[in-house]
Amino acid sequence: METQKITTREQLDHFYPVLEDIWREVFTPVIGSSQAEYMLTNYQSKEIIMQEIDSGVNYYALLLEGKYVGYIAYEVRSEYLYLSKIYIAADYRNQGLMREIFAWFDELAENYQLKQHLRVNQGNTQAIRVYQHLGFHLIEEKITDIGSGYQMVDYVFEKG
Repeated sequence: METQKITTREQLDHFYPVLEDIWREVFTPVIGSSQAEYMLTNYQSKEIIMQEIDSGVNYYALLLEGKYVGYIAYEVRSEYLYLSKIYIAADYRNQGLMREIFAWFDELAENYQLKQHLRVNQGNTQAIRVYQHLGFHLIEEKITDIGSGYQMVDYVFEKG
């Protein structure tokens, strides 16, 4: 697996159609298409992603044999490494890519001497099982009003 750091709008424009597909594929079954589209527009638009990149969030496209297969994003915070996006297209799951991604995150966290935190929707049971298998443990339940009558109902997991 290769990673491609997204730093420019041109890179994001090229990758964005894949990002949209993966977002819908992951979230529509968990939160429904209406909320998935709302969150895509308000939290993962090109403009929002570029603002996040400008403020220090690191976005990477994941490639396998030259094809985009997923994306990740993380932010180094004072108390922990925040893993904000970890998404792989359905056709490429269960092939060991998550293990490879998290080995990289483990090394990064060790270099910064930080714990790792991530949030996961409580309905995303497959991801929860993967995170627990990789050594993450539940530390908090978090419910966040995101507007227009929608909520993010998440668990916060920690490792390290």
